[in-house]
Formats: sequence, C-alpha cells, structure tokens
Amino acid sequence: MRFAGLRLLPLAQTFLFFSLDLCSAQALSTCKATPNDATWPSISQWNALNRTLSGRLLHPLPPASACHSSYPGSNDTCVEIAAAWSNFTFHQDNPVSVAWNNMNNDSCLPDPSAPCSELGYPVYVVNASSANDVRLSVNFARENNIRLNVKASGHDYLRRSTAPYSLSIWTRYMVGGYEYHNEFQPQGCSITINTTAVTAGAGSYVSDIYYNLNLHNQTVIDGMGREVTMGGYLTGGGHSPLSHIHGLGADQIYEVEMVTPMGEIVTANECQNIDLFWAVRGGGGGTFGVLTKVTVRTIPTAPIALYDFTLQAAPNSTVYWQIVAYFLAQFPTLSAANVSSYTYLYANTPNEVGDPVASFQAVLALPDPTSASALEDLWAPFWSHINETYPNETTTQTVSTVFPNLYSLFLQYADSSVAGIDKVVGSWLLPPETLTEDALIPALVPFIGDAGARLYMVSGRGVWDAQPRGGSDAVNPAWRKALIHAVTSQSWTPLNETQRATAEYSVNNIQTEAFRKLLPDSGAYINEAYINEPNFQQTFWGSNYERLSKIKKAIDPYDVFWCHVCVGSEGWVEVGDYLCRAA
Repeated sequence: MRFAGLRLLPLAQTFLFFSLDLCSAQALSTCKATPNDATWPSISQWNALNRTLSGRLLHPLPPASACHSSYPGSNDTCVEIAAAWSNFTFHQDNPVSVAWNNMNNDSCLPDPSAPCSELGYPVYVVNASSANDVRLSVNFARENNIRLNVKASGHDYLRRSTAPYSLSIWTRYMVGGYEYHNEFQPQGCSITINTTAVTAGAGSYVSDIYYNLNLHNQTVIDGMGREVTMGGYLTGGGHSPLSHIHGLGADQIYEVEMVTPMGEIVTANECQNIDLFWAVRGGGGGTFGVLTKVTVRTIPTAPIALYDFTLQAAPNSTVYWQIVAYFLAQFPTLSAANVSSYTYLYANTPNEVGDPVASFQAVLALPDPTSASALEDLWAPFWSHINETYPNETTTQTVSTVFPNLYSLFLQYADSSVAGIDKVVGSWLLPPETLTEDALIPALVPFIGDAGARLYMVSGRGVWDAQPRGGSDAVNPAWRKALIHAVTSQSWTPLNETQRATAEYSVNNIQTEAFRKLLPDSGAYINEAYINEPNFQQTFWGSNYERLSKIKKAIDPYDVFWCHVCVGSEGWVEVGDYLCRAA
C-alpha cells in the first residue's frame, strides 16, 4: 500500500479553482470549513492531532495519482494500479478510494489522459485502530467545524463513504478481535440471552467473519459481498441467504460499542442508550456516530442445498415473460418451504456464443435439507409444467449441490461483480402477493429493461416475524411485508456525462419508477438503492423516520455527522464541494 506523507493542499490554487463555488456557498448559511477558509485548522493543529493519534493521521494522494505526471511519485506502478482497479480489495485497502468512480466524481482514474484531482476525496484520513482514535477524530472535527466522513471498505452506492474537504475516519483495520459467547449478558442488563454470539470490530468484513466463525461451527446473518463490513451492513438492515429464517442482520444485534457525535464512547443495548440502540439497527450508517464493536447472534452451521437453474428462451418473447410470471408466482410457495433465491433476469442478453436470448437464472438455497434432492424435488413440478406447456421453446442448465455450511457456499457463490466502474443502482421491495398479480409483469418489464435485474428472495417469515432485542429496531417497515428485494443497475464510461445522464434517468425515472407506481406504500433497501432516491425519508424508513429524526437531533445537535440521503440530511445542501446549512 502506498501512502503520501503528511502535506497540505496548495491553498491558493484550490481557492482560485473553486472561487465560484465558494461565492455560491457564502450565499447560504453556515458551511463546514474547508482549506480555503481562515477557520481551517493550521499545520500545527493537524500535527498536534497526529501526535495524539500516535501518527495515524494520513494525507493520502489520490488513489491513481501514480498515473499522472502532475503528482510527485508518478511511476510505473500505474500499470499495477490499472490492473487492480476493478478489484474491490484495491479500493478497500486504499484510505480514500471507494468502489465506484462516480462516488468521487471520476476525480482521479488510472488513465494518464484523464484529469486527476484531490478535490473529490477527503483531505485527511485517520487510520483508526481503536475507539479512542475515533473519539479524537470526532472531537477534532466537531471543534473545528470540519466535514466528517466514515469509510470502512468503500462498498457503498449512496456516496456515504467519501466526501470532499473532509476528515475521514477509516475503520478498515478495526477488524477481528473476535470474542465468542455461549450466552451473552448485555452490559448493564440483569438478563442473559441464551444463544451463542460473537463480538467483533465493526470494520470486520464478510469473508473474514464467515471464515473465523466457521472454525467454531457457527455462522452469522451477513452478506454475499466479500468486502462488505459489519458496520455498514448492520446499520442498513442487512439481508442474507438465511434472512428468510432468522431475520435481517440488524435483527441479530445484541449490543454495540460506538463513538457518539459528542465524542463519547458508549455502549448501547436494550438496557442503556436505548434510543441509540434502536436507531443504529437499520437507521443507516454515518449518521448517529461510529460503531467500533458489535455483538450479534450466531447460528450453528448446517448443510445448505443449492439448485442453480438457468432457462433461456427467445429474447423479449411472450413465452419468456409468461415463464417468468409463472415462476415468480411460485416463489411464495417456495419461501413457505424455507427456500431463499437469488434470481437474475435478462430479457435480451448474449448467450455463450453471442446470440441474443432471454435468460432466467434462479439460484435457490434450502438450509438443512431433509435429503440431497429435497430442493430439486421442490422445483421439479414447476419445471415440468413449463416443459409441458412450452415444448422445444426453451433450453436449460442445472447444477444441484449440497454444501456442508454457508461458508462453503459463500466461497463459490460470493458476489463476483467488479469495482472501479461508474455505476448506479435502483431497488424496490415487493410483497409476496404482488408476485401472483396480473400487474406484476407490466411493471417488471420496464424495471428489467435492457439492463436486466436481480430479484432476491431474502425476506420471508424470519423477517416478517423478527423479534429484535428491545422489541423493535429502525429497519424499514417495508421489509416486514416484503418477500423480494428487486435490484437493477447501469454503468457508463467514466467522464461521459451524456451516458451518465441516460443511465441515471433510466434507473430512476423508468426502471425504479415502475415499481414506485405499482407499490407506492412499499420502499427500498437503503444499502442498495438509487443514489438520489426521491422522498428518501419515506422510501428508506417509512413510519420510523419521525423517531429517527428526533433521535438524530438529540444525539447530534451540531450535525457533526452528515451523509447523502441519510437521516437529517435535508438540513444541509452540497454546493459544489461545499457542505452548507440549507437556507
């Protein structure tokens, strides 16, 4: 890993470059300080902070600066950076880079012909290793009116892991420290929770968590992206191949240690800091403080049957859409039999030899099957119906496997998408009754469009009937009625504003809008949603937003924490790279 030493931005150059934005910002009310302002901390203040942090304050170069002659140290490592750019690990291990270029406004790409600027990234980064490091960072930002950012791995679709002119708290190495519990007594509580649990650093990431828990014949409700971290996953709700039985990730939390906006290191559980405990379980990350440790319920490992079924038909054909409608109508029955599914729909996509086809792939999972063929047997009647109804009009491929545990399934089926691209997503939560209604397909067709879509059947009785500690949590109430988390996405060429506008318009105004109109009382999963989701308060939190807003104002009266489309974000506006109070 390559870091720059501590250095200051060329303030005069930065001021001249952004003078128009600064004038616009000054027309509003109070703004967060920037290096252009007299109130920005001096070199001696930053050096003093670095000393209190035992040298953990970084002033990094842009992640692809080695590709640009305008930066010191431009060298042959550009080839290595370009080769690693599509790998999530590169961005996870860089203090300022995030998974998708557009979150930093394409500020510095591994392309010598493209511009490279520091202005899309945090100015300073604290490589936090303890709650005290976080506390010192929060206090410094609050006392100096500096925009504060929190980054773990940078896997985020809503631009919550990066911010210009900010001090960023990087929790990448607040991982592990696993403590295993046969039972758990929350601090300050007289009760004991009679399940196994694990306490871990909030920066711990999926692949490491699954690996270590598997050594103890345990698993946990967590995601399918290797680099996704506990803090962001849990605060957003968090779905899993096991959620349909055990509930969402947020429902598993027994206790958190966190640093509040006022710089206090606190424990929150059902007995103390109750409002805070409620809010961080689904209320979104980067809002109420920084999680430093979490304790969550663990589950004994068990075999998982997997049936990977792919059907192809003529592109965008009536036959294809009739088959899709039939299969999706069976999903409530499959869910009742404890099946989850990751389903991929492409109405017009190239096959292995490049010919256009319509594709339906369902990766079905059944925990603790009664036999090796149990899942295949559940699916067989549905496939037989299609085969008899549409003879010689489809081709299929199937793979049937029984994995010994979730970790082994994860190793083969973890998210294989790439980083280092410009990308936007949209999503909506679909109740089970919608899957059997005639109105589904007229909405599903534009939702899938040319880009395709994923329908994740990761909800079910475990989510609907969840009993979080303390009686409830801040998870979007739409999850408690949904069966399917429907997701679509589009990407474009970096720095191509025409393509960007087209992709964003399609995802927002055509694809996601189709389900907004069909199901206006539902909502979306905040961790995989449109970046500028209209009416985000209702869409992400529904009836929980009023309470979340009150807690935010009480715990963070100075808005030390602010992030895009987060609780309380409507009180501020971004003017260029400035963050200012709304007039």
